[in-house]
Amino acid sequence: MGSHDKLFKAVFSEPANAIAHFERFLPAELTTTLDMGRARLVPGSFVDEAFSERHTDLLYSVPWQHQAGDDVRRVLVYVLFEHQSSVDWKMTFRMAAYSVRIWDRWMRKHPDRRLLPPILPLVLYHGEQGWTAATELQELLDLEGVEPSAVDALRPYLPNLRILVNELGKVPDEMLPRVPVVQQTLLLFKWGRHPDMLEYLRAWQDGLRAVADQDMPGLRILRLFVQYMLQVNDHVTEAALMDFLAPLGEDVKELPMSIGQQLREEGLKEGLQKGLQEGREALLQTARRLLARGMAPAEVAEATALPLEEVQALTH
Repeated sequence: MGSHDKLFKAVFSEPANAIAHFERFLPAELTTTLDMGRARLVPGSFVDEAFSERHTDLLYSVPWQHQAGDDVRRVLVYVLFEHQSSVDWKMTFRMAAYSVRIWDRWMRKHPDRRLLPPILPLVLYHGEQGWTAATELQELLDLEGVEPSAVDALRPYLPNLRILVNELGKVPDEMLPRVPVVQQTLLLFKWGRHPDMLEYLRAWQDGLRAVADQDMPGLRILRLFVQYMLQVNDHVTEAALMDFLAPLGEDVKELPMSIGQQLREEGLKEGLQKGLQEGREALLQTARRLLARGMAPAEVAEATALPLEEVQALTH
């Protein structure tokens, strides 16, 4: 599981964090009629394996207000996390397919029911470019050049689905949810790849401190934050991160060094395995990654068995 997925699932698998996100980004007319305090995570994933490297999903079940007992009517909030820098033009189609899978599973579990729970498809998008793809399934249908009257006659019989795209790039930082772990996570998704990421986050250190003050749960999330920053941003060094995190305490300050070492070892293992399969070019790629993570040229040369002069040339 990549750094994006680990952080997304660690934070938003907690109902309190997911609720804070829903209350900020779903229509107020909907959230005020739902019993958000009884939202529960539904186990399972509906993402195709081929797209698992760029999409992570969570499904929440939320009852309407003023209902008691186990047999309550619910809304299913399906959150798909899009963590690519490119826009996925097939997103509405995929969300429609995933929604059908959710309903299919629901019907198998409730064979006596004759009505399906509504599904709200929510896409959390943090790509570098704005969202330009369709947000309705019917936008993907080829109706260009067809007489408007014919389109109007056809449209009632065409399937449709509209997705709600939570585009982080268009949300001002001050408008993000104030729950510290949710706020900091969304800030990282929004600014994580920016060369000046630490400067953007410096204004929000109070939020990081609030996460750190949660003892072990906070330290676990901060480990994921540090891992995320080191993995997605080549401009961030372990030393810079240590200086940035120093005000949060010695345990937090030491995280970049230990996690950086772990990432180097994992990268070395992965790179060497790949190198055995793909040869010299893979070793050069591994050397570049290790250098970018702060490993000294001599250490990289020893680890990859490349000549020191060749490794040094990669730094220029």
